[in-house]
Amino acid sequence: MIIDPHLHVWSDDEETYQYGPSRPNQPGSVELLFDTMAEAGVEKAVIVQPIHYLFDNRYVADCLKRYPDKLAAQALVDPTLPDAADELARLHKKEGFGGMRIHLSRYGDPSGLAARDKDALWACARDLGLCFNLFGNASDHPAIEPIIARFPEVNVVVDHIAGIPADEPDPKPLLTNLLNWVQYPNVHIKISNVGQRSNEPYPHRDTYDMIKRIYDVYGAERLMWGTDFPHVLKGCGYRESLDLIRNHMFFTAADLEWILCKTICKLWSFDERG
Repeated sequence: MIIDPHLHVWSDDEETYQYGPSRPNQPGSVELLFDTMAEAGVEKAVIVQPIHYLFDNRYVADCLKRYPDKLAAQALVDPTLPDAADELARLHKKEGFGGMRIHLSRYGDPSGLAARDKDALWACARDLGLCFNLFGNASDHPAIEPIIARFPEVNVVVDHIAGIPADEPDPKPLLTNLLNWVQYPNVHIKISNVGQRSNEPYPHRDTYDMIKRIYDVYGAERLMWGTDFPHVLKGCGYRESLDLIRNHMFFTAADLEWILCKTICKLWSFDERG
């Protein structure tokens, strides 16, 4: 089974689901997603709440209700609000979300996201078995690291290879920051959005050395891929983003079982919601 653990969806119905701070510039409905997945042989997916709706998670919640066996999802919750933990718990218990995404650069100094007043949010995730996506640059990793260290039971997924460019000059401080997090067994890495890390056309061979270093340190059991649908449709293409991982890189068949499915199933469930 192949699961896509990183993508976004938004509705064609703007009356019911109003956009927030920005509007998408391409279609991205869940129906288009399923058509695209089917063509590539991808069976399940994890939706990441899109920034276009900001903290209005209703469309993704409605998708979860319609397709509980095919979808899991990560919400957006403002982590700076005093009731953030309560909102995360509600979204999990009432709507079926498996965790939330944290934008490291959206709330001022990212060290504030690791302050003690955020412990309630992380304790909520720990108690409910939820995970956090971290979206941002590896330069912010030292700022957020203290709370990861305080909550080793909370699974963390670093999105998009932490924004590290393939041509980062030596001594590669961003890559070093990412590799240093191997000490936390709860940290996982998404080999996603690869084209944006690259200066070469598909299949982005200039990224392979960086990804191999990450693989050598973390192992396939802590890696996962991800298409970044629908943005990938304007890039290399959905099936091509899958073929990049399974046909062009250095991963073995055993590695691919983890990267395309088993690692993802450690963090999200698809069949327990009704």
